[in-house]
Amino acid sequence: MAEDVATPPRALFERLPRLVDLVPWVELADGLPTPVEQIDDRFYVQRDNATDSHYGGNKVRKLEFVLPIALRKGGPVLTAGAIGSHHVYATAMHAARLGLEVEAVRYPQPETVHVQAVDAALRALPNVRHTMVPHRYAMPAMLIARRAAIERAGGYAVLPGATSPLGVLGYVSAALELIDAFAEAGWLPPDDVVVALGSGGSATGLTIGFQLGGWRRTKVVAVRVADAVVTNRALLATHAVGTFALLGMGGWRPRHGNIAIDRGYLGAGYGHPTDAGEAATGEGARLGLVLEPTYTAKAFASALDRWRAGRRVVFVQTFAGGTDVGNEAL
Repeated sequence: MAEDVATPPRALFERLPRLVDLVPWVELADGLPTPVEQIDDRFYVQRDNATDSHYGGNKVRKLEFVLPIALRKGGPVLTAGAIGSHHVYATAMHAARLGLEVEAVRYPQPETVHVQAVDAALRALPNVRHTMVPHRYAMPAMLIARRAAIERAGGYAVLPGATSPLGVLGYVSAALELIDAFAEAGWLPPDDVVVALGSGGSATGLTIGFQLGGWRRTKVVAVRVADAVVTNRALLATHAVGTFALLGMGGWRPRHGNIAIDRGYLGAGYGHPTDAGEAATGEGARLGLVLEPTYTAKAFASALDRWRAGRRVVFVQTFAGGTDVGNEAL
């Protein structure tokens, strides 16, 4: 008689166990569920800096669902991002754990001290080949060309941010973790859950997960940190529809969630620090949060303003900094 196979230790699989046999998955993150802390009255933080002891942050949740395809193919992994991209670093780091080579298509961004540190850490990884383009708008054409070559070689392309219907599942699971943490602590559901909006996978997954878990009134506030061409409702809807199909196979009847795009904190553009972000970084340090200027400082500025306006707010800390491994690597 065959032994029962244990359900993988993820909140998503606990809710929809049928998915275990339907989607690829490999365990990479060793820190889930991440801690949820109350840092003030009506103000909470989901500590996704602590997702993994090798390299945390939000990307590893998505990579658990997309890297197993690359592992099955056995060829190199292609991905893309700016020179300070945490996604590229996370993909390379976790791919190396699986024995996979990586080609990274990279483009310039404003060079802060933090960006220089990420670039240096990425260049120190032995499994990465770097393909540089002169501007972010040149990246799509190069990515298409390199994807064709990588796939001919038996490899796999991980989209920017690891955002795809499969990758979004990682943040559906994160939403369910957050719901469970609030229920265990006896806290009222929040009005707003604030997260940086780059490739859109984290925001989309949270929005779907709150509907799956019963937080129907909670709003996901996606704080735009990049151009509207890549952070718009049409793209978010595309990610959602593909994820709905996967969750439908798992036995859930999908429903659209409650999301708002906050456009007020972008400043001069992607990677450009802002005064509001710098002020939020100082406030975050006082509260024990390590932020970076491209994503989390801008999102935390929005979270602070919403909390000060009387809202019950959760800030999703997606930056790997604030853990020993995050600080050592970057």
